[in-house]
Amino acid sequence: LLFFSQALLLICKYYYCPLHSMEGKFYGAEKFKPKLIITQMMVMQSSFAICLASTATVFDLFSGNSISLWQLFQGNNFTWDNSAGCSLFASLCATGFAMAFLLSFVVERAKKCLDFVATYHFFHLVATCILSGFPGNYQWWVMHGVALAIAVFLGEYICMQAETQAITLTSKSNKAKQRPKKPAYDEI
Repeated sequence: LLFFSQALLLICKYYYCPLHSMEGKFYGAEKFKPKLIITQMMVMQSSFAICLASTATVFDLFSGNSISLWQLFQGNNFTWDNSAGCSLFASLCATGFAMAFLLSFVVERAKKCLDFVATYHFFHLVATCILSGFPGNYQWWVMHGVALAIAVFLGEYICMQAETQAITLTSKSNKAKQRPKKPAYDEI
């Protein structure tokens, strides 16, 4: 799964998205690109699943809880009443931070962060409903809302920092070629 996520990220980054750099970018009127959006969503969804499962495993190991992927899709496991629920909440928050940084590479636009984060949380809700029923526990909603807020606000901040960088009109190699030569003394 990790290889699959990295491969999708490379496809998205090099074939569909402009190269990500810390220089500013000009975003004019964008065409509707369904292949790009689907690829970005696949990268974000698979990265969310891998990151959530990995962090839940790490937090379960440190807290001494049993390791299971099933716990990620059980609404009643997300609670503050026991260490397993607190581990799940910590893994959701850690995943929110990781996804915020990934948003700046995959999505690259602050105005699209909420859409992508809400979409992968919606798919997680659908998977939870299919596997164990609708999560009626209010703590499940609070925990996922906090993770969603972390990813959206931090992701928007990081993307805005990249968007507000100065836009360079010429590259350094072109600047050197375009400089006028100093006139020779016999030309003066």
